[in-house]
Amino acid sequence: MNCPNCGHEMLRGHLYCEKCGMEIRIVPDYEPEIENSITETLSTVAEEIGRGGKRRKEKRPVKKEAKDRKAAGEESILPEGQKGLLAVRLITFVVMAAAVAVVTILLYSSRSQAYQIEKAREAAQQGDYQEAVRYLDKAIALEPDNAETVLLQANYYYLLGEKQKATDLLLALISEKSSKEEPWDMTKAYEGVISIYDEQEKYEEISELLLDCPDEAIVASFQGYLALEPEFSYAQGSYDEVIPLKLSANTTGSIYYTLDGSIPTKFSKVYTAPIFLESGKYQVSALFINDYGIESEVVRNWYEIALTVPQPPQVLLYSGTYDVPTMVEVVGEETEIVYYTTDGTEPNQNSSKYTGPIELPLGRSNFKFAVISEEGVKSETVSRSYEFKLDTDVTVEIAAANVTRALMERDVLTDLQGHAQGVNGKYIFQYNSIVELYGSYYYVFNEYYEDTNGSRTKAERMYAVEVYTGKPNRLIYDENGQMGLISLTDS
Repeated sequence: MNCPNCGHEMLRGHLYCEKCGMEIRIVPDYEPEIENSITETLSTVAEEIGRGGKRRKEKRPVKKEAKDRKAAGEESILPEGQKGLLAVRLITFVVMAAAVAVVTILLYSSRSQAYQIEKAREAAQQGDYQEAVRYLDKAIALEPDNAETVLLQANYYYLLGEKQKATDLLLALISEKSSKEEPWDMTKAYEGVISIYDEQEKYEEISELLLDCPDEAIVASFQGYLALEPEFSYAQGSYDEVIPLKLSANTTGSIYYTLDGSIPTKFSKVYTAPIFLESGKYQVSALFINDYGIESEVVRNWYEIALTVPQPPQVLLYSGTYDVPTMVEVVGEETEIVYYTTDGTEPNQNSSKYTGPIELPLGRSNFKFAVISEEGVKSETVSRSYEFKLDTDVTVEIAAANVTRALMERDVLTDLQGHAQGVNGKYIFQYNSIVELYGSYYYVFNEYYEDTNGSRTKAERMYAVEVYTGKPNRLIYDENGQMGLISLTDS
């Protein structure tokens, strides 16, 4: 005989197909409902036969009854021989009807996919997933194209702990259905595979599965597993302005980039803010790595920024040593903005703007100046270094102490530490600048109040100390904004 599943010729006496492994059942599954139906039918037939036997044994009474009926003028419709034949035919009909019912039930149980699925669900409810899988094998053999049956069987395999079999079933279903033209909902199949792969941390396999998926809705639902190429906010090409290039990815993770044409890796610079491309040529290469460690393809764009670089500013005061107060003056185009720093760092658009001559500070200082255009293009940087020392014995520290001592003598302060009556904190005098007033030079100090926590608040009062004599004064401004002095000493 041949296997009903694959058609392979089987050896006599074998109950399993050697090729596909399917079990060959010679006798249909035992079903209590079928047995009850057969028993009931046969019981009915036996009863009818029993009655017929009794009638044959009582021929005489029947004959006498017939004679009596004849004597009474009642003719029998059928002859006695025909009556027996009718009984036999009736019994035969009942037996055949019962046989047909039994055969119908057996055929339904063995040839109905719905029946097999129903039995599989019953087995699964009892926790017997192995039996449920066996029933679904029959159901699939009866109707191989039913995707819902395959999904159900994959679920039972998963519950049995046979995740590889479940995965293989789902992948085969996806492959088979994707090759056909008729549309079908692949969501459950993809959800099943991705769920198993996620448990096994097979993120590369998930990414490959989604990249081959033709359903955009499914891909969008699971895009967190994908690492698509980073997107650039500007198309590659030539520009006549500085461009703030932004890089973006399809999901969470990190973007790595290079600007010199080299291939980016996870050790390259991480993109965190727009990349400002100024004058010149750039090859921007970017790589995205998502939170699952999946790497995208490297994407490259070429940019050429052709801008006019502004001329550097002219700083009129040369580097050197100075012993008198001096102003640093810068000259440039009226429409240009000059930025500068005094700590040695390169100036940028966040640095101080030059608005007028700058007073040379005491001690050593390092200035850097640059013009930055509206397009963000910066000129060459001009650097200057200065050393400003006054030819006097009155230092800034001595001048500040003279202010404190004069206020003590006027009972404004109670000690040289700057304490005063009725306050918990103290007053501090901080150097601000040097000004020329009335033909002489003065140290200018601002007054600050410092509380017990060390927090400082600037007061309105200012003081000026003559740099050569050390004489302290209050510095005031009149209604026209002109500076004036009020001496803090009697002499």
